[in-house]
Amino acid sequence: MFDRIQPFELKYIQKASPKEGDAFDFSLIYKFYTDRTKEYQRLKYIIRAEAYEDVFAIKFYAARDRKLDNKYNRIVKAHDYRGAMRIFVTCASIIPIIIEKYPNFSFAVNGAESMDIESDKVESRANNQRFRIYKNIALNLFGRKMFEHIEYKNVSSYILVNRNSCQDVQEKAECIKEMFFSRGFEG
Repeated sequence: MFDRIQPFELKYIQKASPKEGDAFDFSLIYKFYTDRTKEYQRLKYIIRAEAYEDVFAIKFYAARDRKLDNKYNRIVKAHDYRGAMRIFVTCASIIPIIIEKYPNFSFAVNGAESMDIESDKVESRANNQRFRIYKNIALNLFGRKMFEHIEYKNVSSYILVNRNSCQDVQEKAECIKEMFFSRGFEG
């Protein structure tokens, strides 16, 4: 199903260095624009691929929310189902681009708890909707040949362990998990 959804056009912006207090080593930043709808102008989104040793953590947000502390959690409510899935597929589409330059890197995503600002509802941290979408997209788009898929439902995190980068996939997954916990990774 997800292989039939075309990503939005992605543009590379820059490689960014961490600021004081940032836990990542460097970040690759991309942008894309959604289609215009009857109710909304097209929206600009930012994707950050933050490198932590040999793992990229993929994050995205609507550019209009860039200064907000909860920018990764907000529900935009500007897209129908297909439009929302195109956003997620666009975020996933950077993995093959990045893997060309960083062939031994693994990838991680954390399904941020959705926040509906209109109703003040906050989704549970465990097994949330974004996590379930990430899992389905990853399984459908990447399969298990290059990556082993590791899920941590209790914190809605998903790791694609690059099989080319290790002898023992489970040991590598455990190292990635420990690295993120030790760095206080959120998002």
